[in-house]
Amino acid sequence: MHIADWDSQIDFALNESLNCSDFLEYVYLSRDRIRTQLDYVRGNFTSEDEAFRLQGAMGGSSAWAMTHMSAAASLLSAYVHIHGMLSAARFECLNEHLQLLFLMSFRRLKGLLHGQLRHLWLVFQGTAELVRQGAGKWLAEVVDLFEADLRTYESVMVNWKSKEEIEANSNGSSIPLRPGPPLPPFSTREDGIALSTIEVLRRDTFEEWNVPKPLLRALLRYVIPRDSQVADFCAGIGTAASFLNDTGLVRAYAFDASSNIKLLSRNAVEYLRLYSEEAKLWTTFDVTMCLSAAADYGPKPEVWAQVWRNLEANTRRTAVLTCGLGEARQEAMSAAATHAPSLSYDEQLSSQIDELHPGTCIFWRKPGL
Repeated sequence: MHIADWDSQIDFALNESLNCSDFLEYVYLSRDRIRTQLDYVRGNFTSEDEAFRLQGAMGGSSAWAMTHMSAAASLLSAYVHIHGMLSAARFECLNEHLQLLFLMSFRRLKGLLHGQLRHLWLVFQGTAELVRQGAGKWLAEVVDLFEADLRTYESVMVNWKSKEEIEANSNGSSIPLRPGPPLPPFSTREDGIALSTIEVLRRDTFEEWNVPKPLLRALLRYVIPRDSQVADFCAGIGTAASFLNDTGLVRAYAFDASSNIKLLSRNAVEYLRLYSEEAKLWTTFDVTMCLSAAADYGPKPEVWAQVWRNLEANTRRTAVLTCGLGEARQEAMSAAATHAPSLSYDEQLSSQIDELHPGTCIFWRKPGL
């Protein structure tokens, strides 16, 4: 029943008879309605909790607290179902600020939904007081998210102009297909290599960072010595480096070529373009990695040349990267022999690791070089 009701709201918003002004107003009002209902849930929780305490009780039970959290979680599910569709619809009505707002909103919402699951664990532990405290805090965070979302929406829409207004002021000039400054078509990569800001956000929001944990475990066992310093030069949001650091066996540093990666990763990943500039870092590393090298660099000789020069300059012991297959592998191996002569390819170990992660190449620094 709920799904059918949510779908009917989506169908109404996608009706082509609605112009962009009506569509964006509908999106705003839908969000505001959900925010209002969430505020009611929080208000009911707070007032009932205070009433319990005035009567001398410790507060409501865990089941009582979870009833309110469940109601709020249902509203969040409705929001994800409806606005997950609307945020990707009517592209001609959305400028880049609105697109980023919608994506960041989903990113923050994901963390709150995970928080609700953690509170379910507290229920099974039988800690009623912790459940009540956590439920109150969680409900406040949910409402704060929607209020901040709506304030940002309002600030973005201050300068928004409808198609009719633009046509009236065009003086015969061509009318853009969408509001805001001209944007290039969406691309996964900025320059054919580095991930774009939107792609990084998308992968992080929907947890699409494919971290090869079996490969990392094998590297920890056979390649990476304990207490070594590891540099991941193709880190994305830093998930592989975080995995290595969580083991407590090594100290891993993350670098990536995406232009806004430091901001997107909350300072966990440093900006560095291994393929286009000389990498001058504060130290060299026992092990260097680029586990997406084949996909990132492809069969580009000039790119591989700079990559290998940087790897040779910053590797004390071992370099691990994906060389890929076919033409890309040939270019990678040829560039390694020419531009990183002090690094020697370990064919036997690479073939063993290849079973876990196809295309992986392992190079050791030659003794005395």
